[in-house]
Amino acid sequence: TSAPPLVELKSLPGTRKTFCEMATAPLNSSFEVYVAKEDFKFHAAHFVAFEGYRERLHGHNYKAGVRVYGSRKISSDGYVIDFGNIKKVTRKVCKELNEHFLCPVLSDVIDIDVSDEAQTVSLKCQDGSSFVFPKSDCALLPIVHATTEELAIYLWSRILQGLHAEWLLERGVHTLEVVVAEAIGQEATFRLEI
Repeated sequence: TSAPPLVELKSLPGTRKTFCEMATAPLNSSFEVYVAKEDFKFHAAHFVAFEGYRERLHGHNYKAGVRVYGSRKISSDGYVIDFGNIKKVTRKVCKELNEHFLCPVLSDVIDIDVSDEAQTVSLKCQDGSSFVFPKSDCALLPIVHATTEELAIYLWSRILQGLHAEWLLERGVHTLEVVVAEAIGQEATFRLEI
């Protein structure tokens, strides 16, 4: 028996190329994959502080999305990247942040003391406010401000670490983008070449 005929792409104007022929697309095209699942979320407390200002302690129901940009050619398995790889890594990162206080350990206006003996994290703010949290309730993040923008950078780095940059580059992925939303209509996007 012979193989079934290839389906022709009729939606692209001026082309009669088959799906297989389009696995390497025209020069002005590229592939991208976007994944944003209902469980790409974390509920966390935070406050933003900078010179002369501190927000009140409050929380958000954060959501995340991940986009990878690939080259003009998809891999021999038919994928830019399997959705499952993105889902596994992103869910893990979100779970690590869920139900924690987001503590910006690189803050230039908050004195932070992490006591391994007492298992506490103490914060002394520029405005005189102080907080003490159980260490297990804190996500100690290498950021300066607990803003959505800096969280997007943090998630980008953790997701890239989990997906392995070398493997992504081998697959033709050249850019990773992470979107973090703290509320409907309030989101930050961080995109950077790998």
